[in-house]
Amino acid sequence: AAGLWLKQQSFVDASKIGVYGGSYGGYLTAMALAKNSDLFVAGVDIHGVHDWGANSSIMTAFQDKTEKPADYQKAITTAWLSSPVSAMDTWKSPVLIIHADDDRNVRFNQSTDLINRLEKKGIPYESMVIVDDTHHWMNWENSVKVYQATADFFVKKFMKK
Repeated sequence: AAGLWLKQQSFVDASKIGVYGGSYGGYLTAMALAKNSDLFVAGVDIHGVHDWGANSSIMTAFQDKTEKPADYQKAITTAWLSSPVSAMDTWKSPVLIIHADDDRNVRFNQSTDLINRLEKKGIPYESMVIVDDTHHWMNWENSVKVYQATADFFVKKFMKK
């Protein structure tokens, strides 16, 4: 909705609407790019979740059980459809993916899996690994590095001469 509102404003260049966020905001960034590359032309995904089913006990808890919850298949389907990776066919926009390798909130493989999927689809991406830090940038210099990289990415994408 915010992107659509921006697009309608006379002071906004609708060809230069980007999106960024971290953690759940990274998830929302990936969703925006996957589902609305026509609107969001670039994004920065900072330690976002991309596949709600990956590493989730819902996928394996009842796998070999005879009795399953009545809504088990619905839960699996909902987790998949709620994941940015389920919409890779419509993702066209370039993205910068940033993730710390000691993140204990969002598994690092969420980003490496997304990168593999982007490569297979030929979708342009850049990546940045923050070494020896966590989800909350315990090292202040890393926070500065992340937000500088975010700004630089958008300048590169939107301020071409």
